[in-house]
Amino acid sequence: MKKLGRRILQRLFLCYLKFLEKTVSIQWREDRLCGSSQIFGFWHEDSFFMNLVLKKLADQTAPVDVIVTADVRGDYIETMIAHCGGHALRVPDGLACVGAVKKLMKRSYEEARSLAISLDGPLGPRHEPKKLAFYLSEQRKEDFVGITVAYSSCLRLFWRWDHYVIPLPFTRVTVELRDYGEVSKRQIPELPVTAGMKSPLVQSTVSVLEKMSSGEQFLTPF
Repeated sequence: MKKLGRRILQRLFLCYLKFLEKTVSIQWREDRLCGSSQIFGFWHEDSFFMNLVLKKLADQTAPVDVIVTADVRGDYIETMIAHCGGHALRVPDGLACVGAVKKLMKRSYEEARSLAISLDGPLGPRHEPKKLAFYLSEQRKEDFVGITVAYSSCLRLFWRWDHYVIPLPFTRVTVELRDYGEVSKRQIPELPVTAGMKSPLVQSTVSVLEKMSSGEQFLTPF
């Protein structure tokens, strides 16, 4: 019965994704993507809509593998990823993922493939990026591309740790891609949490420049 229930849910999720694909309006704000392999990072709350983002990325870069949890939660995701032209890589949570990461590194030497990773997944804390995406960018010498999403209307599951987002039909969605180049796990860039939002460092710089341009005086501490 459990397997039957899972299959029904998988089918429902896929049907809803196809319905969204026909009804949502997407505005793309992106850096130019090269055809080689890259590391794509996104926030876990945007996982559902990332399937449609993946569909476009699959036409612009190397084949995309998506890191997905190895437990039952990943079963629902894998079907949607396959529909959108990607390939799910099932990776265990916690320390058990070390062996899987080694396999990822070995595979990257054998063929050019991009990777998509939930930065704060699978279990949070929310908007606190883990080091895996940046480690892979450094070791594979590939650009890290941050992906953020904004929705005109959606359902947000606030009782979940990630405030998971379910876009509504006929929603206007903004997708922003920022290429940070090769990054290091020791120097994680400041990442915006939604499309159209500047990173904290950039926002602070803009505020200072606006004050300077308006002639406002301020002291710089030493």
